[in-house]
Order: sequence, then C-alpha cells, then structure tokens
Amino acid sequence: MAAGETTTGPPDFVGVGAQRSGTTWWFETLLDHPQIRGPRSGRKEQHFFDQFATCELTDERIARYHKQFPRGPGQIAGEWTPRYMHDFWVPPLIRRAAPGARLLIMLRDPIERYRSGVPHRASRSADPRMEAVCADAAERGRYATQLKRVLAVHERERILILQYERCVTEPAAEYRRTLAFLGVDPDHRNASFETARGTTQAASKHELWPDLMEALRATLAPEVAELATLVPDLDLDLWPNFGGVRVG
Repeated sequence: MAAGETTTGPPDFVGVGAQRSGTTWWFETLLDHPQIRGPRSGRKEQHFFDQFATCELTDERIARYHKQFPRGPGQIAGEWTPRYMHDFWVPPLIRRAAPGARLLIMLRDPIERYRSGVPHRASRSADPRMEAVCADAAERGRYATQLKRVLAVHERERILILQYERCVTEPAAEYRRTLAFLGVDPDHRNASFETARGTTQAASKHELWPDLMEALRATLAPEVAELATLVPDLDLDLWPNFGGVRVG
C-alpha cells in the first residue's frame, strides 16, 4: 500500500449495545483520536444487519458493507449500532462479515436506560403504541440474555464491556482502556469530556410510579445478577436501582 493510500475492508470494531447508554458520546470521543475513523456515510449507526431477519446476508452485501469503512495507514475504522446486541440474528452475522472485529458494549443502569428509552422511541414514531414502546424498552434492558448470545459466537477477549456511569465519573481512565483495547495509542488526550453526552431525554423523563418500578425491578433484577457473574468487574454500586441484588 502506497504511503497515504486509503483502503476499505471489514470494520476493525463494531459497537453492539446498548441504546440510550451514552454510545453516541463515547463514539464521538473515539473519533477524536487520529487513528480512528467512522463509516464513510458519517453516521455512527449503520444498521446494516437489521435487515437480515427477513433476507439472506450474501457475499455481495458483505462486500458493500466493507466499502463503508475507509482508513489510511495506521488507522482503524468501525461503527456503533446499539441494537445489534438486542437482535438475536445479528451476533453470528457480525462474526461472518467482520471476523476480526473487536466488539464494544456500553451498559447503563437498566431502569435509567428504560426511562430514557421510552421517550426516545416514542419521539420517533408518528403514532406510537405506548404499551409496545414500554415492552421493547424493558426487553432492551435484558443485558445478560443479550450478552450470552454475543459470547456464544465471539471470543470474550475480543469484547470490551463498559459501564456508562463509570465512563461519566472516570472518563480519562475508561477512554485509555478503550483505546488500548482497540490497539491504538492509549495516550491520546481527549478534551471533549465536558461536552453533552449525545442527545438527552432528560426533559421528557418522568418519575416511575411504585407499581411500575416494582415490576421493572422484578423483571430485570435476575438479569442484573446474571450479568454480574458474566462481567466480574461490573460495579453494582453504580446502579442504585438494583441495590441488594444477590450475585451468584
């Protein structure tokens, strides 16, 4: 490859989860690094694999996907579509289309993710059925179920699991950890940690009434407990909605 030549190919990394967990903020901090590039389209989320629940992933389609990731010498390229971990058909397809990719997962307290996810989804539907929106938001918080699907086809050492709350409180350390995982210079300094962390639904969030909180905790606490066994460094103190969850 000639000096300065741009090439395309499979993404070097793919972010796969989770929606409303600070993934836009974190992806933008990664793109601040001179060795990291996003998709050709300029969109963080490619949603490439969404369609293959209803049609086959062919080699021709994979080749078109690869063209979305230009990079120069010494650079890596990738995307972050938060629903990939949620959709059961996607993890094996990522392995097929990008067998060498490292996977990034950002997780947030599932109830706080729910509170952000419901208005986010509702704002993007002309006439949302709120019961379906709420059910989907709860399902997206089943992190252990989703992670097990990923682990079934991807090596654990090629997956980095981040906690949104830890990235907020210790951004520089978690940024360095992410860069080291991706194999780029971990000493690059990012000066943008004080900027807004993606789009916010703060103005649309409402306090959850006791019955709904109890139902969410009952539904998601077993997932959180299992997640803690799958991710030993998960800090449950950062998720106060699940205080008292028994692990193991």
